[in-house]
Amino acid sequence: MKKSIIACSLLLSVVATSIASEKKPLPIKKINVTTIKNVSPLSIAVAKGDYGTTASFLAYGADSNEKSVSTGMTPLMYAARYNNVKLLKLLISNGADTTLKSKIGYTALGYAKLSKASEAVAFLQSI
Repeated sequence: MKKSIIACSLLLSVVATSIASEKKPLPIKKINVTTIKNVSPLSIAVAKGDYGTTASFLAYGADSNEKSVSTGMTPLMYAARYNNVKLLKLLISNGADTTLKSKIGYTALGYAKLSKASEAVAFLQSI
């Protein structure tokens, strides 16, 4: 009987140790990846409508007239396209040129009209 109890104890401890030492899989986390190429961080901040980040970039000397490589759009064109008058005012006050054209020949006003961004159109026509 003693041998049975000792054998059962050993078996139980081996099984318990085996179960406890198994690695549990880590939970799967979703990772969002943004693959925007050849667009300046300032233009991305403007396209997302992030006023604080845009103001910070400009305060640290980002070029408000820098064109994206692929489309030739400036941050001002992105602000006009997404009807963001607050960012239009910020960019213009920091030296953004309203007369620059993209690779397809549109100015910021042209993008505002193309996107039916009525507030941006009204603001750009008023300056």
